[in-house]
Amino acid sequence: MNRQAISIFALGAISSLAASCAVIPPASPPAPVRYIDAHSHILAQMTPAEEVSLLRASGISAAVIMHPDIAAIDAMRAGNAGFIVPAISLARLPQMPGLHLGPDAAPAMARLADAGEACGFGEIPTRIVPRTEPTDDLSLLGPDRVAIYAAADARGLVVSMHVDIADPKVEASIARIARDYPRAKVVLAHSGWSAAPEVIARLMDAYPNVHGDLSVRLDPAGGLPMSVQPANSLPPGATNVISILQPDGTIQPAWRDLLLRHADRFLFAMDITDEQRPKFAQLLVATARKALGTLGPAAENAIAHGNAERLYAGCARGFAARD
Repeated sequence: MNRQAISIFALGAISSLAASCAVIPPASPPAPVRYIDAHSHILAQMTPAEEVSLLRASGISAAVIMHPDIAAIDAMRAGNAGFIVPAISLARLPQMPGLHLGPDAAPAMARLADAGEACGFGEIPTRIVPRTEPTDDLSLLGPDRVAIYAAADARGLVVSMHVDIADPKVEASIARIARDYPRAKVVLAHSGWSAAPEVIARLMDAYPNVHGDLSVRLDPAGGLPMSVQPANSLPPGATNVISILQPDGTIQPAWRDLLLRHADRFLFAMDITDEQRPKFAQLLVATARKALGTLGPAAENAIAHGNAERLYAGCARGFAARD
């Protein structure tokens, strides 16, 4: 080998060695899981722009806003299409503006859905003032409410209901609704409020159209308003601790098992309301990320955003398209 060949060989060897020693840049961290708030409300003490700013700052990618006045939701949607998704609810108090329970409620909700102005029905309060029935189980089956379930069933829409399902008679009413209206996507606000996991499990095992949002249920254990209720205000056998989290922020074992078994039925939600919850929005998202992150990627993605996207799919005013 002559001197020139040796030089070329040496240069090649040095180049190969340098290439092998080159620093490989670290892989980019995975993008954080998107979180959609499947249940919040309009805040009377804020302007629409202020509330949207609060929601965006919490770290969510979208929110379902439930309100009895569709025009008020439209004001929030201005400039925020795809982030604010409208659901038409019912006024709980007589002095509240918007739609009230009565014979005209279901037809009005149906018209809004058919026009693409509302993507779902709810949150439907059970204890409307004045009460139409003496108990929650009977209220749920009142004719004006049944007409709403039928409208949701005919369109395959979400109907979200706030009701405490710890009472067996209330559980039976929910079972009847789910059975009689199988195309309605029944969402139990707060996953049945104080109901134990076995109650929700029975309903979900029996009826594939029963879902639960996790608003209030994912509050830090006993740490926020609405997380703990006076024991004497709840049905017999109900727990006064609404949150399903343990003090360390992990999910109680029975609830963890249920969330994994029915990961396609639960939805992350915050229930931002006019009380003290708005100031906790960022904490609620962070707490949920910690808790749901222990379930594994498939379950976390489903509960965080996938189930909400599926349930509200096809609505003209639905979530922004994603790659």
